[in-house]
Amino acid sequence: MKTKLQLLAKNNLMILAFVILGLVSYIATRPTSEPKDTFLPEPKSVDTFIPRGFSLVPIEVANADSLASLIGDVGGVVDLYLASTEKQKGGLKVGSKLKLLRAPLNPQQYAVLIRDTESSRLLSYTGPFIAVVQNPEETGAQLTSSSPAKIRVEYQN
Repeated sequence: MKTKLQLLAKNNLMILAFVILGLVSYIATRPTSEPKDTFLPEPKSVDTFIPRGFSLVPIEVANADSLASLIGDVGGVVDLYLASTEKQKGGLKVGSKLKLLRAPLNPQQYAVLIRDTESSRLLSYTGPFIAVVQNPEETGAQLTSSSPAKIRVEYQN
């Protein structure tokens, strides 16, 4: 009996090696289950990232095509100016060093992260806006007032 088994093994050495290597590779590549603590689902919307006391105000950006090539996938820090249209004169600075975010589902849509108290002031301007990219290291985000600077003239005798 032993000689028959040895003779069979010698004749089918390649098949036996293939079966053994197949079993080893199956055991080595078997999927392992990950612990549930390490798996974090990706958020489906950006509203989960809005800090307390802030609002994300969607705006229309006139220079969206050129802006898309300058800022990253998420957004950047910008100054906002009113764009020139038939109804309004452009160039008025609306906001300084504001965080501009791109919509994850539509990258051509933008929103500005501002304080809740200032959101109504931003909404009082009719868009579109022109966004000018700024240095993200700078601080002090603020909306500018719409009134022009007052000039004071003093006369001396």
